[in-house]
Amino acid sequence: MNLEELVNDKYDFLTANDREMLTTIFRDKQAVKEMNSTQLASFLHVSRTTLVRLIKKLEIDSYKEFKLLLNRKEEENAVYLYDLQDIVKEYHIMVDELKKHDYEKICEIIYQADTIYLYGTGNEQKTIAEEFKRIFLMFGKFCIDLFDLGEVRIARERFKNNDLFLAISLSGENQDAIEVVRAVQETGIRTMALTRWANNTLARVVQENLYVGTKTVHHTFGQSYEMVAAFYILLDILSVRYLEYTEKYKEETENEDR
Repeated sequence: MNLEELVNDKYDFLTANDREMLTTIFRDKQAVKEMNSTQLASFLHVSRTTLVRLIKKLEIDSYKEFKLLLNRKEEENAVYLYDLQDIVKEYHIMVDELKKHDYEKICEIIYQADTIYLYGTGNEQKTIAEEFKRIFLMFGKFCIDLFDLGEVRIARERFKNNDLFLAISLSGENQDAIEVVRAVQETGIRTMALTRWANNTLARVVQENLYVGTKTVHHTFGQSYEMVAAFYILLDILSVRYLEYTEKYKEETENEDR
């Protein structure tokens, strides 16, 4: 595991100040690699105690270990030989992780949305958007696909306060997606992202983020494939949680009317 994966795992437990420090660390990673703890604390404009507290919060035992994790290459660049049993095991881990998330706030935003606008950065992302639309059209939500920044600028004239804009990007670092979301944010409507990890640029600029880890498997002949089925599993889990939310909301509303 590298530092980015560790941060992703602990992301929900970090404060806004913690996340700001980590954003700076990842943005200036090359410079940070040459710093000792005192220098890094000064670079981040915090005390060394605050830096140590952040490291401990990530369950890292020492600054030396922190540097080792920072220098470790991203796991997605490593080679995973194709093994069906390993893939099945990975999906079990992914599903267990997805089940831990609290989807109530997400479901509330979707429920309140008059219109849900969907934007995907590539073919796979657009396919995921289509699946999201298929599911929530069945639940009575009005969903509209937007394909580029030009369409977004035209559509935003019709945005309403309760509308939701969902951007789908595997990496969360696609510049087109970031520009699109910033254009949407100018209108004040709610924004949400669906990405590979919690700690990425797109996830940090939207109000809510759905995320799921993926793995790339490599065949011995040099072919590779990124496991993205977890995104569809996430949508299935979200749909069940959404039905549970709507039932709960209706019951609470009926009780209030009595």
